[in-house]
Amino acid sequence: MNEASEYSWDGLSNQQLGSQDEGGGLDIRDYLRVILKFKWGILSVAFLAGLIGLYTAYKAVPIYQSRATLQIERHGGPMIGDFMQVPFFKMEFYNTQYELIRSWSVAEIAAERLGLLDADHLEGQVTPPQNNGFTWRDLIPDFLRTRQVELTPEIRRSNIISGVQSRIRVTPLEQSELTNITIQHPRPEWAAQVANTVAESYIDFLRNKNLSDITGSQSWYSSRLVQAREDLELAEQALQDFLDRQGLIQTAQGVDALQSQALQLALTNREQARQDKLALERLNREILAAQQGGGSLENITALEGRGIVRQLKNSLADARREVNRLSQRYGPKHPRMIEAQATLASADQAYHDELQATAAAVLADYNRALQIEASYGRQLNEAQADIQSLNRSRAELTKLQDDVETSRALFEQLQSGEKTAGLLEGGQQNIQAAIIEFARPGLYPVRPNKQRMVLFWTIAGLFVGIGLAFLLEQLDNTFKGSEDVERRLNLPVLGQLPQLKVGKDEKLAPMHHFVNQPRSAFSESIRTIRTGVMLSTLDQEKAIITVTSSVPGEGKTTMAINLAHSIQQMKKTLLIDADMRRPMVHRAKKIEQPRPGLAALMTGEATFEEAHEEMEDGLHVIPSGTVPPNPLELLSSQKFKDLVHELQQTYDVIVIDSAPALAVSDALVVAQMADAQIYVIRSDATPYQAAEQGIKRLRRVNAPLLGCVLNQVVSGGKGYGYGKYGKYGRYYR
Repeated sequence: MNEASEYSWDGLSNQQLGSQDEGGGLDIRDYLRVILKFKWGILSVAFLAGLIGLYTAYKAVPIYQSRATLQIERHGGPMIGDFMQVPFFKMEFYNTQYELIRSWSVAEIAAERLGLLDADHLEGQVTPPQNNGFTWRDLIPDFLRTRQVELTPEIRRSNIISGVQSRIRVTPLEQSELTNITIQHPRPEWAAQVANTVAESYIDFLRNKNLSDITGSQSWYSSRLVQAREDLELAEQALQDFLDRQGLIQTAQGVDALQSQALQLALTNREQARQDKLALERLNREILAAQQGGGSLENITALEGRGIVRQLKNSLADARREVNRLSQRYGPKHPRMIEAQATLASADQAYHDELQATAAAVLADYNRALQIEASYGRQLNEAQADIQSLNRSRAELTKLQDDVETSRALFEQLQSGEKTAGLLEGGQQNIQAAIIEFARPGLYPVRPNKQRMVLFWTIAGLFVGIGLAFLLEQLDNTFKGSEDVERRLNLPVLGQLPQLKVGKDEKLAPMHHFVNQPRSAFSESIRTIRTGVMLSTLDQEKAIITVTSSVPGEGKTTMAINLAHSIQQMKKTLLIDADMRRPMVHRAKKIEQPRPGLAALMTGEATFEEAHEEMEDGLHVIPSGTVPPNPLELLSSQKFKDLVHELQQTYDVIVIDSAPALAVSDALVVAQMADAQIYVIRSDATPYQAAEQGIKRLRRVNAPLLGCVLNQVVSGGKGYGYGKYGKYGRYYR
């Protein structure tokens, strides 16, 4: 099998890298880590933005502000009386006045007063003052700018009025009738002049508008008053015609007052006639009963109260008493007795004749009462008929009466409005405005606020820098911590090796850091890794441990050397440099080249004593020696397997530094012989895809993957060898 003699990042194919996995979100610690990671870039962006803000503030033209104060009040007056008066709403009124101040009409009057609409300005002979300040438009190339159109006098006039209108700012003062008119301009004197002119223009506009409204009101009232008079006369005539047709009389109490009185009188008369008839009817029945039954009229007591019946009855009683008295003294033939009898007979005759006459009179009264009751009944029926006829015509009558009242009310209201309009023309205005305080030139510019502008640009740059930092972080597809490794590779992290600061001449110092600085955080991390490795091979008397990575430069040789030194403290250990394409162990251990190594040992060109080297701490090392032309064939051969088996008889642990797993297949061959495989990943350098692909290749050959080591981790403090609990490591040193 032919393999590349060298390997690097450029030798990785897209298929080997695979697709990018976006991964999970960031937590709070990740936010802080990202900010600290890109802190200088963030500060640079903020500083650059601050410089831009400083330059912009320096080049900005100072703007001055002037303010004129107006008092606006309304004198409410019934223009057309209470009948047609529109309700007055204060808020709507003042909002209307504010809009009038900002209107085109007021701006046009102000422009004329300021002399901006004279012939020189409209013909373009007067050049307006230019703004020498820097604006964003200066950044636009000339070929991208809007093409200028020819300015005719009409366009210039419109632009000037629009410019004045756009500068007017109206600010009402709460709980008062005062309003501020504010103008901002680079020239303070001009700003004050424009503010005062706008206030005066608004007052002139109101005066002209009031005069126009009053004149129009009078004309309107005059024309409407004539029409209202005609409408009133027509309505009255229509009502009178209706009354004439219906035979009704219009009184102060109304048309139906006479009908109601007639009906009430007919009811009263008929009831009285009925009562009289009933009284006579009872007496008449008694008389008829006496006459027809052979009875005597003397027994009807009601007749005694009529006429002279009672008087005659009393005279008859007196004559009878006189006869009875004389009969006791005289005989029937006595003259006085005869005279008394004659008087009695005359009284009796007179009494009975009067009874007969009274009975006849009662009968006549009864017949007359019947006639009177019938007459009053006819009158009542006629009155009721009149009321019913009136009710049937009442709807039309009411409509005609309402028309008359409405026309009369409108006529009276128009007369009142005409008088009110005459008063307003005489000097009273409905809306009045006065300048309370004239505008004065500003002493200090109101903008720009240079300190605030610089601060705003700096803060904006800071946020932009932070945003760019997080964008770069999201685009970064490298491992940041042990959580990333465990989540993406599904392998435990044996430990994290902190990044060591070394000089230019000390690039190989990390490879023997465990020996030179045994109490450092780096060495503590190596011991942590050693503990994990030893526990995993606890059941084996002899162990072969291979160390590899995805590509060169990730620290696998540094890891293998330092791990070998740490295990040597516990067991007899041999370090083999099986990276026969780019060997590094001999450089780290300062083993002179050329000299026999692993390749010569397998081919029999050198003995074990010639090929290996013993370090000061007792660690034995077999460098790769001269780079052979066919490393993969040598490592795949039976001789290499026999050699390793033979070395196991002498050493307890053999640590093999193999080639990277992605570029060539050397690591796959060596991994099949191992009891534990360690995969080294460089923090913030190894892409997710590279590590995933390397692990995938090792798993295909059933490599005994023990875990990963995260190398060159940026640590904020000592004791990082204990992973995320590394800050506690210093307490154990």
